[in-house]
Amino acid sequence: MLRAEGAYSGGQVDRKEVVQDAAILSTLPMVEVVHPKAHVTHEAVIGSVDSKQPETLMCRGLSEDQAADLIIHGLLQ
Repeated sequence: MLRAEGAYSGGQVDRKEVVQDAAILSTLPMVEVVHPKAHVTHEAVIGSVDSKQPETLMCRGLSEDQAADLIIHGLLQ
């Protein structure tokens, strides 16, 4: 939870999630601003992987697991 209490206090919450196949994602972002001059933003992103990305990496010699790990690592950076 992010809580902004003071004047001109600020913050940003970023979340990136990758959902594949039958996975289920549930998130409850909590942002509370209690001062009228505070500024807080929240950004939640749920992404999917283009099927061409792992295929390209596998054609270059990576296993399916290695390709998935590389793609996910790149998304989270």
